[in-house]
Amino acid sequence: MKIAPRQITSFLAKPPDEICAILLHGSDAGLRSSRSQQLAALYSDDLDDVFSVTRISGASLGGEAGKIADAAAEISMFGTRLVLVKASGTELLDACKLLLAQPVNDAMVIIDASDTTTKHAVVRLFETSDIAAAIGCYPDNDEDIQQLAQSIFRQDNVSFDRDGLTLITSRLGSDHAATRTELEKLALLAGPGGTLTRDMISQALGDSAVLAVDDVANAVANGHVPALSNALRKAWLEDANCVMIIRGCQTYFNQLGTLGYAVNAGQSPQNAVRGLRPPVHFKMQDAFMRHLKNWQPQRCMDMVNRLQDIEINLKSKTIDDRTLTSQSLLGLCLRAQR
Repeated sequence: MKIAPRQITSFLAKPPDEICAILLHGSDAGLRSSRSQQLAALYSDDLDDVFSVTRISGASLGGEAGKIADAAAEISMFGTRLVLVKASGTELLDACKLLLAQPVNDAMVIIDASDTTTKHAVVRLFETSDIAAAIGCYPDNDEDIQQLAQSIFRQDNVSFDRDGLTLITSRLGSDHAATRTELEKLALLAGPGGTLTRDMISQALGDSAVLAVDDVANAVANGHVPALSNALRKAWLEDANCVMIIRGCQTYFNQLGTLGYAVNAGQSPQNAVRGLRPPVHFKMQDAFMRHLKNWQPQRCMDMVNRLQDIEINLKSKTIDDRTLTSQSLLGLCLRAQR
């Protein structure tokens, strides 16, 4: 069974009775872990109870393909037998074939699968099964981040403005668990009934990784390959997520296109830059005004479309994230020279 994004919330609250195994796959390790814990809590009050909970790692599956099926078949002393597995897609395939080849009674198997995409054989195995389900776990989009922020801030009656929320969506989202942690820190910073200003949010979330991504976008817009190489190296040192780098470039060219339309409508470049939302970091304002000369709005939108295609490729990757990101941005950088 394939669980569509719109069905995930209700599924996580109460999986159907016929489902005995759930595969969490995708590039967001934090989201996989969070959802695994949420599901596990439905079947056990004590995840450290060795009499009813079995944990299996990918390394232990080597030469023991029947290990997951055997664990699911064990009789639990109290209620449902819970089997928690953490492994890569390649390590899981043979073991999951054996698991789903026979009925699974009074057990729930929850699998956190790394190095998997929607095209992986183990994902297709779960999606086509009547007794198993597959849930994709990919970086949050802007709407997901906003909803999560509003939910967390609402708990402590924390208020915030639109610019602050926009800034949050531009800074967070590469890892669900990390996003939640940062949002909880912001709520704690504001305090119950407090207010979060844009400056407070900017200071709390930091600027270094964001500026590294801005440097990548600036290098692409300049068509300067050595600068792109240096900017990507800096982004890797800041542990910038590849999807967030691509999204940062999308934001950059979206804003540059908006800026172009504003100038074409009669605004001065300086006023147009000051009117951009989210506000542009002061270090990037001169770069935006320089790029106005070579980047017409339609050309910017074409670049955004190409960057969106790169993001889709990252989420259904067949090669390493950083390799795909570097090669794709190099192509755009060379195209910008024309």
